[in-house]
Amino acid sequence: MSVFEQLRPFVSLCQACGMIPFTIEQNQITKKFAKFTFSFRHLTTWWFFLVMVMETVVMGVMGYFSLTQSLDLLMVQNLPITVIILLLGIAISYAIQIILSRWIVLHYRQLGNVVKVIQEVEKLFGEKFISRHPSSVTSRFVIGFILVITSAVCALILSSPVHRQFSSSIYVYISSSTAMFFAIALIYALFECTFFFFYMCYYIIAYYVQLLIIRSDVEAIAVKQTTSRKTKESTGMLKENILILNYLCGASQELNGIFSVPVLVLLTTKFISVVTSAFTYIFNYFIHSNVVLDSYSWWFLFTFFTDWIKILILLTAADMPANQVRLLREKITVISSSEMSQSLAEKIALMTSLVQIDENRVRLSAAGLFKVGMHLVPALAGAVVTYMVILLQN
Repeated sequence: MSVFEQLRPFVSLCQACGMIPFTIEQNQITKKFAKFTFSFRHLTTWWFFLVMVMETVVMGVMGYFSLTQSLDLLMVQNLPITVIILLLGIAISYAIQIILSRWIVLHYRQLGNVVKVIQEVEKLFGEKFISRHPSSVTSRFVIGFILVITSAVCALILSSPVHRQFSSSIYVYISSSTAMFFAIALIYALFECTFFFFYMCYYIIAYYVQLLIIRSDVEAIAVKQTTSRKTKESTGMLKENILILNYLCGASQELNGIFSVPVLVLLTTKFISVVTSAFTYIFNYFIHSNVVLDSYSWWFLFTFFTDWIKILILLTAADMPANQVRLLREKITVISSSEMSQSLAEKIALMTSLVQIDENRVRLSAAGLFKVGMHLVPALAGAVVTYMVILLQN
C-alpha cells in the first residue's frame, strides 16, 4: 500500500485543525491517491480560511489580555521586569507559531514536488516490494494523534486562568463564548500538529531510505546465490538504487527548503519558553511568591516538559533520514569489500555509489546556521542551565 493511502487520517487531522487547505484527489480509475489539490471549490479550503480568521481574532484578544495582565503584574504585583519580559516572550512565541503553521501554504509547489518524487520512488520499488515491507505510518499516527489531543486538552485546561479573564467580558453572548473556546482548542491542536507534520514528513523520507537498505540486502543475497548473474544486470541494479537515492535526496532538499527557517524559529522560541517556564516556576516558589503566578504553576511545569519534548521531536525527525543514509553507506561499504563483487565493473559501480551516498545531502540546517540533529541536545541543555543561573543571580 502506498504511504499516501496510509496518510489519509493524518491529512484529515491537519485539515480539521485548519493547518492545511489541501484536499486529496483520487485517481478516477484506480480510486487511489493521485495528488493534493488546492481549490476554492472544496470545503476544506473555506474551512481553512474560516479557522484562520477565528484564530487571528482569538490571538489578538488573548494578546491584549496578556499585555494588560503583564502591566498589572509589573505595577500592582511588584514583580521584576525580567519576569514580565520573559512572559511576554512566551506570548509572542505563540503568535509566531501561528504564522509558521501557515508557512506550508506558501510552499504548495514544493510540497507537490515532494509528492511527485515519492510517487516515482514507489514505482521504482514496485508495489509488491513495498507491500512486503510496510511502513509504520498508521501506528505512528495513532500514537501522535493521542499525544496531540492529550497535549491540546491539557493546555486548554491549564491555561483556563487566561480564558476566564476575557470570557467574563463576553459571557452574555453564548455563541461568541463558544466560538472563542472552540478557536482556542483549534489553536492548541494546530501548535501540536505543526510538530507532528514535521515529524511525519521526515519519517517518510527515512522509511524509503530504509527500504533501499533492505533492497540492497536482498540484491546482495541474490547475487551471491546466482553465480551466473551477469555483471551488467548487477550494475544496473546499483544504478537504479542510486537513482532512488537521488530522488529521495531531492525530496529531502525540498523539505529542507520549506522547514529551514521555521525550524530555527521553533527551536529558538521553544528554548526561550523552556528557560522562561523553569525560571518563573523556581522564582515563584523559592524566591518571591505571587498570587497570579501561583494560578499558573501547573502551566509552567507543563510547558517546560512539553516544550522540551517538542525540541526533541524536531531534532529526532531531522536526524532520521541522515541516520538511514549513513546505514545505507555502511551496507554498501560491506558489500563492496565482500566476495560478492569480484568484477572490476561492479567494484567501480560500488565506489561510485559510495561517493554519492552522503548524509549531508539529506541533513536539515537551521537557515544555514547549523545542522539540526540530536547532537544539539548537550549544547541546548547546557545553555538552559547557564541562562537559569544568570537569571536567578539577577
